[in-house]
Amino acid sequence: MAGGKETPRQKMIGMMYLVLTALLALNVSKQIVAAFVTLNDKLDASATIINNKNEDTHAEFDKKRAALQATKGDMKLFELWQGKATELKAETALIVGYLLGECNEMIKTAEGVDWIEEKDEAGNIVKLKPLMEINGMDNYDIPTNMFVGGNPNSPVERGLTIRTKIHEYRDKVAGMMATYTQGKDKNWSFTAPADESGLAEALKTCNPADTAKIAQFYRALTLPEKLHAHEDGEEDMPWPSVIFDHAPIVAAAAMFTSLKLDVKNAESMATEYMLGKIEAPVFNFNKIEPLAFARTGYINQGDSLDLSVMIAAYDSNEVSKIRYGVDADTANEANWKEVSGKIGLHGSSPGLHKVKGVIGVKEKGELAWKPWDFTFTVGQPMGVVAQPELRVLYWGYDNKVEGTASGYDPSSVTLSGSGCSLSSKGNGAYIAKVDRGTRTAKISVSAKKDDGTSVSLGSFDFVCKPMPPAEIKFAGVKSGESIQYTAARGTSKVTVGIDPSSPLQAVNYTVTGGSVYVSGIPGEGKIGAGGSLDSKATGLINQSKGKTIIFEVNYKGPDGVGRIGTMTCKVK
Repeated sequence: MAGGKETPRQKMIGMMYLVLTALLALNVSKQIVAAFVTLNDKLDASATIINNKNEDTHAEFDKKRAALQATKGDMKLFELWQGKATELKAETALIVGYLLGECNEMIKTAEGVDWIEEKDEAGNIVKLKPLMEINGMDNYDIPTNMFVGGNPNSPVERGLTIRTKIHEYRDKVAGMMATYTQGKDKNWSFTAPADESGLAEALKTCNPADTAKIAQFYRALTLPEKLHAHEDGEEDMPWPSVIFDHAPIVAAAAMFTSLKLDVKNAESMATEYMLGKIEAPVFNFNKIEPLAFARTGYINQGDSLDLSVMIAAYDSNEVSKIRYGVDADTANEANWKEVSGKIGLHGSSPGLHKVKGVIGVKEKGELAWKPWDFTFTVGQPMGVVAQPELRVLYWGYDNKVEGTASGYDPSSVTLSGSGCSLSSKGNGAYIAKVDRGTRTAKISVSAKKDDGTSVSLGSFDFVCKPMPPAEIKFAGVKSGESIQYTAARGTSKVTVGIDPSSPLQAVNYTVTGGSVYVSGIPGEGKIGAGGSLDSKATGLINQSKGKTIIFEVNYKGPDGVGRIGTMTCKVK
């Protein structure tokens, strides 16, 4: 077992070890192996969500750059923190690539082929193939040999290096967050301590305004040197031994994915911290762009519209003077009219019309005339179908549609449908319902003239779809977010509902069941009808501090279609 020349006692211990591990292997059921595959997929999905959020945060740097350039703000400060954010992104790619690389080498040893699916432009691994395709899922010899070795009390260097690499990333990024100059002579810095016991002392050289976030980041990526062993009565063991000793390949792979998720969560903290260090002021009056706009650019013959002309950055207490001409008068400034505020435009004749003029703006106390122009169309009456929520019809849902016909009284407008049923709500408003399985529907508009005859004003095609997936929440937290431990313990159910940003409203989803898992803790809790958690689930959540909770929720929407949704949250 240990290699080299062994004593008879060592040989006996080695033989007993082989027998024990063989017995353990017989007890690794297919259900447990499959559960690790599911857990890995859920953790990976959460990491993807957090990565997308990080990309959005990086995009916010560009918005702040534009605001600072427009206002001639402190670009030196901006370049400092965006540079740190760019370096952070590169360092994160390296550590994630390292973790996935170790996972790949483990699987490659078992399967004989690389398990890499995607790399970034720098050559870092960003994605591995699905674990479900691994033949030897329950092989635990390879993770044990690679990351623990023959003596769990003294694991091999490769296993110890995983923890070391994560701590090196933690220390470097924490230093990036804390090290900068404030003003002319105030220099802040941070030297990461060897362990959390020295954190309070190390934070004394940081800006007091930063210490809470730096400490939060440091703790988020601090892995214990030892953990309690799996068996009752055993002493604490080195971290790699508890994590990888006799762990099936899929369980070890899920642990690497969990570590990747921890890194992406920590990256999110650091990126938002760096973005917050850049103060981009509200856009001021340093640049002026004239703007002409109206409620609509299309009116019917005989109607009118109000055209507003103002500057993009303006003082609302001062009403600007406007000079303008319409159509033929746009070429002759002598015929221009002068008004203050809004311009009244009339649809006396159909067709395209142009308005051109200047607006008076004060610059350094002097009135300057800024040019602008606007075009609008006067058209003949026509019918349209407007769907305030979406241009699709959802199965089983009360889809709100409106029929309008310019030039006609709303009470004279009627809708008829093909592939859907319509019920009138008055004033051109209807509820459209489509049966499950319907793919397309058509709604036609007609109106009655003053003489009582009906005129067709067009028909419109709609795509029919099942209801969109629900948003799963636990204690008000949605997937990918962090949750306080006290809030997690005090919550006894999960909820599903429509995303608040969706234009759909009054959509009722019903929880029919599900499961609850906590990373690093064996066992599965159950979700009952209505979203309530059973005692096993609450027991797991009571042990979830510093871990990730995974919810797998079965639910139905108004269309009657059963769905499975997942939600993960990190417990602080």
